[in-house]
Amino acid sequence: MLDYEQPSRYIVSNTEYSDDSNLIPVLTANKAFILGYTDEPFGIYDKGQCIILDDFTLDCKLVDFAFKIKSSAIKILTSKNGISLRYVYEYLNHIGLETTEHKRHYISEIGPMMIAYPTDKKKIDDFNNMMSSLDSKIEIENKYLQSLLAQKFYLLSNMFI
Repeated sequence: MLDYEQPSRYIVSNTEYSDDSNLIPVLTANKAFILGYTDEPFGIYDKGQCIILDDFTLDCKLVDFAFKIKSSAIKILTSKNGISLRYVYEYLNHIGLETTEHKRHYISEIGPMMIAYPTDKKKIDDFNNMMSSLDSKIEIENKYLQSLLAQKFYLLSNMFI
């Protein structure tokens, strides 16, 4: 269902990252996701939507913007034959990939994995739309949460002068 690409041509050379979000993001698949930004004009992945998967930790992210990466442990996964990358990404997250071993996993375990994939394109489209709507709602609610936390901090700071 997926093709993978070795990341060596997209690895950032200079690990002194900028905070300027107008530059190219440098990614990792773990919780940090965006490590910082770089102005390196070469080796930028800009082929469209992909999944980045950390071959050691099995963390993955769905990416739809140009980027560079930090580590050769990242696999860049793209869909074959019109397969919905979003569907596969959600499936991989749902099954909760975990590991206790520090080894490369993609070729031996993830690549050959069989998953149930609907043949009805409308079902896939509906699923993708629903997941996008939920992601948007989660983003809005997270911004609201951050706003409430900032208000609380402000009030507490003024209360306990």
